[in-house]
Amino acid sequence: MEAINFNDFTPMERYEIIKEFLIKMRQANSMPSAQRFFEHYLRKFYKPPDKVVNDIAYCQRAMKTYLLIHQTIVRVFGEQEDAVSTHLPPEITEYLSLLFFQDPVIKNSYLHELEEILYEVNAECQYMLLRLQDDIDRFCLAFSEQELKPDDEVINDIVSGAIVPLVVSVKVSLEPYFVSVRPTEQELMRKYFITSDVSAPQLRLHAYTTTVVKESRLNLQAALARTRTPQVDKAERPKEEFMQSVGLITHMEKQRINLSQELRQTGPKQYSLPPKKQKAPPQPK
Repeated sequence: MEAINFNDFTPMERYEIIKEFLIKMRQANSMPSAQRFFEHYLRKFYKPPDKVVNDIAYCQRAMKTYLLIHQTIVRVFGEQEDAVSTHLPPEITEYLSLLFFQDPVIKNSYLHELEEILYEVNAECQYMLLRLQDDIDRFCLAFSEQELKPDDEVINDIVSGAIVPLVVSVKVSLEPYFVSVRPTEQELMRKYFITSDVSAPQLRLHAYTTTVVKESRLNLQAALARTRTPQVDKAERPKEEFMQSVGLITHMEKQRINLSQELRQTGPKQYSLPPKKQKAPPQPK
């Protein structure tokens, strides 16, 4: 039987040939040999459906991407909040806190949205895995009717050998067949960190503020790249190097852009520091 090339037969012909063979093996009390043939048959002739494998790998890639963006948002908000509280002049700290860091609604809404999408992608992936399991069951039907079960390790080897290379290979482009199309990492970065331009509010701050805003526009892309790279321990950095490494200047611009959707709905909001208290003019006697 091991010399037969079952690829030359239709699924129904395979079923009939294997069924007759297994009946004879049971009558000869040679089921251990039948089990070994079962493993050989699986490894040599079972090929998972290409479209199902494609979509499982596509879902796995999408989940990795959404998890990466989720972690990036948590890290960026946390790092910038910590940096603002420690490394900026008081007037800049007050300005940024007024704009962003005292309001966790934006960050939480982003994270909640990503988590909901992760549930959806995982559900689609589980559905495709069920379709793959059904295909395996049909392939093994003649054996299961004779109370022979496929070896789990053999099945895992076959399935992982088909799916894992597609998940990890950056050179292989995947397009979904049965599941939803998901945005790429670059598209998600643009969605959550770079959207339409929003003009900076005009504030009467120290001259340093103007420099901050100009530098933020120039350094936005570099700061986004830094958020995806491992960072050195903060204690080992000078203050200036640390501020640059976490993209502090860029984050102000980035967070302002993240508010663009809300601004489009409610109109541009002008933020400013509370006016300084002025001495009251002397009352005429």
